[in-house]
Amino acid sequence: MIAKVFLSLAAGAGLASAFLSPATAKLATVADLSGKKICWSNGNISSFLPSGKYSSPLIGDGTWAATANGVEIHAQRWSGFLDVDKQPDGTFKSAVENAVGKYCK
Repeated sequence: MIAKVFLSLAAGAGLASAFLSPATAKLATVADLSGKKICWSNGNISSFLPSGKYSSPLIGDGTWAATANGVEIHAQRWSGFLDVDKQPDGTFKSAVENAVGKYCK
């Protein structure tokens, strides 16, 4: 009986995680970012110029490049990899920004 309940709970947990899985989200590409500005819910604005230049009021000016590890940024006040995941609805999510974003109008 206990094994049956455990299997039922495990199957339910697996099914729930399948619905909550970000499997359809993908890393943002050069085409997603180049020439675009992303307005983040934390108030930051990331500008990805086609020339590889980057600008943000929070971290300053610098450069950007899309890599297999995320968006590599080297700016005045921060350098590292920004995880920019494009969601199925066209918005973006980043754990580094701790925010969601969308193209600025």
